[in-house]
Amino acid sequence: MHIATRLYVGFGIVLGLMVATTLVGIINVAMTDRKLAQVSDVESAEQRYAINFRGSVHDRAIAIRDAVLTEDLSERRAHYQDIERLESFYEEAARDLNDSYANLRQPTARERELYQAIQEIERETLSLTDELTEILNNQSRNEARLFLLESVSPAYTTWLNRINALIDVQEESISGQIEEVRLSTGGFTALMILVTLIATGVGVVIALRIVRRLTKTIGGEPEEAAELINRIAAGDLTVDVTTKHKKSIMASVAKLSKDLNLMIREMSEAADELAAASTQLSQTAKDNSRAAEEQQSLTEMGASAINQMSSTVDEVARHTVEAAQVAESAQAEFAKGQNEVNRSQASINELAIAVKDAAEAMAELTENSRSIGTVISVIEEIADQTNLLALNAAIEAARAGEHGRGFAVVADEVRGLATRTQDSTREIQKLIETMQQGAANAAATMQRGQTQTSESVEQAQRAGEALQSINELVTKLNDMNAQIATAAEEQSTVAEEINSNFSGITDKATIASAGTRQVGGASQDLSELATGLQKRVRRFRVDA
Repeated sequence: MHIATRLYVGFGIVLGLMVATTLVGIINVAMTDRKLAQVSDVESAEQRYAINFRGSVHDRAIAIRDAVLTEDLSERRAHYQDIERLESFYEEAARDLNDSYANLRQPTARERELYQAIQEIERETLSLTDELTEILNNQSRNEARLFLLESVSPAYTTWLNRINALIDVQEESISGQIEEVRLSTGGFTALMILVTLIATGVGVVIALRIVRRLTKTIGGEPEEAAELINRIAAGDLTVDVTTKHKKSIMASVAKLSKDLNLMIREMSEAADELAAASTQLSQTAKDNSRAAEEQQSLTEMGASAINQMSSTVDEVARHTVEAAQVAESAQAEFAKGQNEVNRSQASINELAIAVKDAAEAMAELTENSRSIGTVISVIEEIADQTNLLALNAAIEAARAGEHGRGFAVVADEVRGLATRTQDSTREIQKLIETMQQGAANAAATMQRGQTQTSESVEQAQRAGEALQSINELVTKLNDMNAQIATAAEEQSTVAEEINSNFSGITDKATIASAGTRQVGGASQDLSELATGLQKRVRRFRVDA
């Protein structure tokens, strides 16, 4: 269950208990109010009507007594007026009590019985009062006194007793209801105390569980967790986290800090290795550039030698024609032919040496290309490892959520740098492969040129031997001249082919030189990328 849900549920329970307590209080207060309203507005009013009965009856009894005892007619009439007023007062109270019994509350059986008894004694007493008044009006005061003492006074006494009995019953009912209200209020107080204690206990339990859950989830105080995450976001990976909750946020942040610490150290080492490799690659590219320039110079020298050899072969051909035309001067031309053959042999020997040097330079270029390929492979492996580390960093930053966003940006930049490094490495690899292919072709061509040069040397040697034989075999001069012409034509063809091959070698050397310059530029870019990666990695502080 989420923390927010737990908080909502916990406070919801507490609020629910508070609402329940309030509702119980409202219900009990309403019940108490109804009972008190019943007592105050109805039963107390009914008791007041009964008390009015008693006051009216009591005052009428006194007024009747005074009317019987007085001899003054004016006083008697005044007493009669009081009696009439008290009768009206009684009748008004009776109407109110009848309305209350009819509309507000049903009287109990005992109250109904007493009220009926009061009505009966009321009719009887009023009849006796009328009879007493008639006696007084007939001027029979003694008879009236006797009738008052024997009949009227006991009737009023009975009337008052029955009214008092009704008042007592009403008092008992009111007292019972008040006692019920008091008991209900006492129970309500106990209930409110109990509900309050329960709500307090539940609130404390829920609060303790929520606090324990928050502590277990966070692993410590929220301020400490926030400060820890802010320090990591600022690049400080040397933070020391201590928590006893292994699955808390602070424990996860501690693991993240440890992993990032190790990752940043590995990235820093990889960046240093990448910088060193780029420096080595740059130096190798410079060396290859110089070797390519030397190779180009040597191939140009070889081409010049081949051109010179071609000219020499042409000259030999011309001398052969002249020898055929002037066979008689063969002896004289022998020395000249011998010299030309020697020169040709010397030129061919120089060409063989130049071709051999070019082949060795080309082999060295091929070996350097392989070395560059090895360095490029190392760089590509480092870039792959950097890309993998950056991806792991991005995953760990994503797990950290909002607090890992700053490190995710750095991880994306590192991954971008690694991707650019891979792209540059692949481009360099392609250039190196092209250069290696060109070097291999050039080496093959050099090999063929060397073979043909060796053949030319052998032919020159054979030509020298043939010229030595000219002095002895003048008669065979024409045949030998034909053979020399044929050999000269073959040499011219071979020389042209060698010349063409050297032109190809020169073109390939030019391409190799341009590729080497591109490798140098790419190695410079790689060095700058490595420097940028080092700067970004050094933003983080890690353990030594």
